[in-house]
Amino acid sequence: MIDFAALLYAPIYRAFGVQATFACLYGDRVELTVIDQTSGVEVADASSIDVKTIRPAVTIRAADLAAQGFDAADLEDAQLVLGDRLWRVKATMPKPAPSGEAEGELYLFLIEDTA
Repeated sequence: MIDFAALLYAPIYRAFGVQATFACLYGDRVELTVIDQTSGVEVADASSIDVKTIRPAVTIRAADLAAQGFDAADLEDAQLVLGDRLWRVKATMPKPAPSGEAEGELYLFLIEDTA
């Protein structure tokens, strides 16, 4: 079995990853390495027509999140400090690896936070 974490994700996150701090609604804080895609990623709209939209996002490794004792639901409405900007996590979407969701990534779709 191919180790996607070691062969694919580890080099990508070493080269392009940045530290981000998440403040969850219930008070826990966690630092994770993310891929900054706040310039926008293309995602399908919820309508039945194949319409794409661009949303600011970050990508995190599902295994990194689980290692901290969190899952995607814990980050819903969490505040994210990325560089000098504040964001709020509005939605998540799994981006599974060929070996499964737990070894893949997770899109966190963001809105700018004014608080």
